[in-house]
Amino acid sequence: MLNDTFIFLDEFSDTELYIFLNRCKEKILKFIWKEQKIEIIGKYQEQLESCYSTEGFFDLPEIGYDAVFYKVLSKVEEEYFEWLYLYNWNDEYLTIEISIYNYPDEIRNLDNEIIWIKENIKKEHIDIINQKNKKLEELKRKGREYFKYLDELEILRREKVNTPKREEELIKKIEEREEIGRQYAEYKRNLKKWIKFMKKYLTNNEYTY
Repeated sequence: MLNDTFIFLDEFSDTELYIFLNRCKEKILKFIWKEQKIEIIGKYQEQLESCYSTEGFFDLPEIGYDAVFYKVLSKVEEEYFEWLYLYNWNDEYLTIEISIYNYPDEIRNLDNEIIWIKENIKKEHIDIINQKNKKLEELKRKGREYFKYLDELEILRREKVNTPKREEELIKKIEEREEIGRQYAEYKRNLKKWIKFMKKYLTNNEYTY
């Protein structure tokens, strides 16, 4: 299915994330991503339909989904921007986009009770998202390798300790990853610019609710 150029993830069940969030009576929630050790407290802002994936620097199919935006009430670290969709809302404060496209592992209320888990997502959808995430991480890894091999080749040449065999191996690895390396460089440049722009929203980003 990921060979398609566009996929839309429709949600119909009450337990699926978009519908659950819009019907949830509690407007302040805690979103948790366990592997990244990220916890975000957010206050319901508004829903937004027909969003689209923005992995444009890499050759991945476009995915459509519906999302809910939350005003961020907790501290945000710079590294979160690589994992989460964080935005400046009307140039006033930080918001986070919550959707099945970047689903949390679980959602808790202010009493720290678990009220939603990722297992509520339709298996067909979670397979698509996980496959996309796996491919994206693979492309990022190859992008990092491209620059690692470039650096190694430069150092070996500069120090004049290179061998014809090792140089040939490095050049081959660099050429194999050249296109992905360019995509990765563009991705990192834009991420760096976005973090620099958003830094003012990270200062004292701990609101009273």
